[in-house]
Amino acid sequence: MGLKSSPIMRWLILFLAALAAFDVAPSNGARILAVFPFISKSHMIVLNALTKELSSRGHEMVVVSAFPQEKKRPNYTDIDIMPDLKEIMEETTGKNLFYAGKMPIYKQSFVMWGKGLGATEAVVKGSRFKQLLKDERGFDLVITEVFMNEAIYGLAYHFQAPLVLVCPFGGFHWHNYASGNPVPLSYYPNPLLEYTHKMTFTQRLSNFLFTKTWDLGHYFYYLPRQEALSKKVFGLDTPSVQELEASASVVLVNQHFTLNYPRPLMPNIIEVGGMHVSREVKPLAKEFKDFLDGAKEGAIYFSMGSNLKSELMGDDRIKAFVQAFAELPQKVLWKWQSDSVPGQSKNVKVAAWMPQQEILAHPNVKVFVTHGGLLSAQEAAFHGVTLVGIPVFGDQKLNMRKAQLGGFGIYIDFNNVTKESIQWALNEALHNPKITEASRLRSAQYRDQPESPLDRAIFWTEYALRHKGAKHLRSAAADLCWFQLNLWDVYFTLLAPVILSLLLCKKCCCGRKESAIADKKGDKADGSKKKKQ
Repeated sequence: MGLKSSPIMRWLILFLAALAAFDVAPSNGARILAVFPFISKSHMIVLNALTKELSSRGHEMVVVSAFPQEKKRPNYTDIDIMPDLKEIMEETTGKNLFYAGKMPIYKQSFVMWGKGLGATEAVVKGSRFKQLLKDERGFDLVITEVFMNEAIYGLAYHFQAPLVLVCPFGGFHWHNYASGNPVPLSYYPNPLLEYTHKMTFTQRLSNFLFTKTWDLGHYFYYLPRQEALSKKVFGLDTPSVQELEASASVVLVNQHFTLNYPRPLMPNIIEVGGMHVSREVKPLAKEFKDFLDGAKEGAIYFSMGSNLKSELMGDDRIKAFVQAFAELPQKVLWKWQSDSVPGQSKNVKVAAWMPQQEILAHPNVKVFVTHGGLLSAQEAAFHGVTLVGIPVFGDQKLNMRKAQLGGFGIYIDFNNVTKESIQWALNEALHNPKITEASRLRSAQYRDQPESPLDRAIFWTEYALRHKGAKHLRSAAADLCWFQLNLWDVYFTLLAPVILSLLLCKKCCCGRKESAIADKKGDKADGSKKKKQ
């Protein structure tokens, strides 16, 4: 009997066909735990791009977040922690975030520390997290977000698995410290300051003082609380949160040098900026397609992101946009939470949800009026759409200053939103050929990569798996104290003899001077005695 007709071969073929039909993960697929404790939909857009792609490539994903998938996926288990974060979420969504921009800069650190500590504590105290710790199958890799949740890093120690960190934005300055990555404050602006990489002396001074003041609070106020939380959950033998962060195999950062300012990066810090941006344009829903297809003069897309609600920006600003849009020949798509905008003109279409990437991909969309969020800026850059930014808080001002400096964006101060300022900005964005060309150039530069950012993120995540944590990527700088890393001990050693020599010289000179003065006094005394005699 031939091999082709053997019962064993037939059963093998049927078994492989069944595996393909049910999309069972291949035997070499890893079991990966991903934990994202911060309640931000925009963050999850980036993070979910990675977890969904890993599952589609055969890895078994267990994902802990407040935003589970709407549809079940193969190789994908969601652990919904929204019940643990519900109170924090309601408190956040109940606030008008447009007023966050008015908060003094020195208060922002305390607000962020409070939110991070509160969310992390709520998650680790929850029953779902406690149940996760009892998982007996274990994990081959732990992925977690880098955003005010350092206590969560203890999961890598608990499951004895390599750690991969994912930063959903360009990163705060302290994210570099654990990896020993340079933070050149002379041209690397703090993300919460709206400076460019070409700072004046005053700006460099402000950048330095603000960053170092933040560091003091971070190390002496914030980290000890995350440390205490980590020890309480994972045990006293758990390495410090700084040691765990320094042990990370790979850090995936949502930035790219064409969109952010170029800076030095260690081998294990990988730029994956825009990994959420789809390279395949999906077809638009008919209502949006018909609207944009009919925009013969071009179209403008207006959205303030997932957290800011346009209806809360203030009546005067809403009126200014309505009046400015009414006088345009272009059509306008406006992400608006209600059915209509007061005074809405015929060239404006509103909807509570819009497929942003598909809209930006439409050839008739020329301008994107935005809050300047990083994800929106990346999507606009990919599709070559000019930005008109009205930043409010966080890194939005930094992003829009970068767009303005690069010539592919126009910055409008939130306090200067008027009909006239909107009309001026839109006219420039629509009709200034230099701005249009800069937007196209930036798109070409960003697209010119050897692989997609998502493919790059997958490669390095799997690299950490293949090489058991890839410790060879880790720089020795991560093991040095701050004074060793900055060579303060060397400077002290070199300067100490000089300082001692100067002190000795000073002492000798002072001794001679005192002796000379004493001699003079003695001579005067002897002279006066002789005169008396």
